Amino acid sequence: MASVFATFDKNGDGFITKQELKESLKNIRISVTEAEAEEMVAKVDSNGDGLIDFEEFKILCRTMGGAGEGEARAGGFGGDELRDAFEVFDRDRDGLITVEELGSVLSSLGLKEGKRMEDCKEMIRKVDADGDGMVNFDEFRTMMRNGGGKLLPVF
Repeated sequence: MASVFATFDKNGDGFITKQELKESLKNIRISVTEAEAEEMVAKVDSNGDGLIDFEEFKILCRTMGGAGEGEARAGGFGGDELRDAFEVFDRDRDGLITVEELGSVLSSLGLKEGKRMEDCKEMIRKVDADGDGMVNFDEFRTMMRNGGGKLLPVF
């Protein structure tokens, strides 16, 4: 998770500004408005400095792995947000996350796991309930309800 934090912390000062957060999310095809970025920072900014430090970043990542479709949001993904998150990985929009798609997204986050296909295959194997070598939306939703850690080193 420290490597993901470092990727978001563009200037390396140990903090993520709302602008850095917005830009980093844009890099993985998640568009947020200025107000949404501000709200995300405010939700986890326990010391009130307007910045996200590493401990607050870990909280932000956990809150993004929360509720699934039809569940109360409680600071996590609702149904539309969960679908949007899935589509970040499902680059060709065929309803499946392939090893290559996972690798591409992880690489765009600056994670070394994205460059090693064996690592990506292992991450997918951990959540691939039907054994087809890919992650469908139901498997993704289940993984996110369980905290996201099996597939995404980000969460």
